[in-house]
Amino acid sequence: MNSPLMACGRLSTCADRETSPRRRRLGVLARSGEFIRWRFWLPVLFLLLPALCRADSAPITVTVQWQTVIAHAGALAYGLNGPAGLDPANGTSAAYNANMAYMRPGLVRFHGWGMIEDSHKSGQGWIDYAHQTWDAAKIRRDLQGIYPYHPALMVNIPGWPAWMDRDGDGFLDNDQKDAFARFCADLVKIVNKDIGRRVAYWEVTNEQDGRYYKDFHADNGNGPLKDPAKPDRLDELADIYTRCAVAMKRVDPTIKVGGPAAENPWQTDFDRRFVRAALPHLDFFSYHGYVSGSKDDPDQAVYDRADGYGGLTRTIVGLLKSESPRRPIPAFLDEYNISWTWETRDPRMANNKGAVFDALSLVSAIIHGADATAAWNDKDGVYGKTDLDDHLRPGAYAFHLFNTFLIGDVVQATTSDPKSVVAYAVRNGSRHALLLVNRSDAPQTVRLTGWGTGRETLARHEVSEAGYARTGIPAGQLDSLRLPEHSVTVLAGTRP
Repeated sequence: MNSPLMACGRLSTCADRETSPRRRRLGVLARSGEFIRWRFWLPVLFLLLPALCRADSAPITVTVQWQTVIAHAGALAYGLNGPAGLDPANGTSAAYNANMAYMRPGLVRFHGWGMIEDSHKSGQGWIDYAHQTWDAAKIRRDLQGIYPYHPALMVNIPGWPAWMDRDGDGFLDNDQKDAFARFCADLVKIVNKDIGRRVAYWEVTNEQDGRYYKDFHADNGNGPLKDPAKPDRLDELADIYTRCAVAMKRVDPTIKVGGPAAENPWQTDFDRRFVRAALPHLDFFSYHGYVSGSKDDPDQAVYDRADGYGGLTRTIVGLLKSESPRRPIPAFLDEYNISWTWETRDPRMANNKGAVFDALSLVSAIIHGADATAAWNDKDGVYGKTDLDDHLRPGAYAFHLFNTFLIGDVVQATTSDPKSVVAYAVRNGSRHALLLVNRSDAPQTVRLTGWGTGRETLARHEVSEAGYARTGIPAGQLDSLRLPEHSVTVLAGTRP
């Protein structure tokens, strides 16, 4: 994009074409026989100047090489967290299930700290505290009938019930480690054996690195150790994970168990030590990332940080390969969004800029090797892809487009101005699709090369400030494609 400052640099091109003394006498301007004072129009012209100067900027060239495969987007590539699914009112809601089927996330991560609360006091609770066991009847109500399109499910067990932490320090009591492992195994039995829901992925703990490693919530993630008497308690966390994984697989050897849902995966020392300690029983490594704590952070800074998921993912994938060269361990970015606190109520997470952020995050993570992702979240008042009344937000349309058109082999797609427009192309048999993300605050014109000049009319899907729209465009007319500001566009068709 061209900012207003850049436009001012071109002021002579746009405003000084007439420089005679007669023109410099700015007393009045003549129009239709009437005289209008220049002092009225000059501010208007000043406001319009940046847009007028941008209008003649050169198109951005996007090139697709359909034969050059650089990554693969599988069925789990574009998932969602499903905390709303822990409420039985949603499980039986036709509107909620229809919305999830429309977005069609290939992976739904059942996660919410409310899960380990008393089911008789919390709508999300799965535990019967009076009997110190899982509330099997509540779990059955939550799971039966939900998501009839049958995505892969992940159940996250975020922590332990209160009675296993008698002193309330946040750490699992040493004499309760085996009890917690049996507790996790009991949940596998209830869900996979008794109810028969057949959950394939199980995740042990959620963001406990902020407790067992370093205080992530102090000093920008470099806070003090939780226990000054020890270097850290990471080995203890890995031991808890291992005991649980072993016990859970005794109940159902077919399941995949992973973790640790790291809150601060940029601390590679933690990542490597956890992987080494848990390696024999680690089926996937999961990590999280939020990029902002202020709704005043500039849009472009937020978008740049979405691109940062790529570097983080590349580092984690490399670490996993080096620690487990013979047995691949998938990398799951299974929680991310813009704001790390709901208190900001950042409006971008609920509008078209949130759809742009989601698209940039998915592109960056998948290209750099993520096997699965899960955005936060399905439905709520702040983050959700749908609101509390089951209305689709722009992010919901973006997920529909990703899961409908962008599953398959990711091929090389480049753009002459990636700070303005990002390209991402996927082929699946004869089906081809191109994603164009305008991450700038101005409309952009794109000249597309690499699709050919056939007579096919491509489907054009677009998410922008104006909403969601579907139109068509002939394949031979892709040399001047206009993208609205802060928008997500998908072109879909076939190639010979």
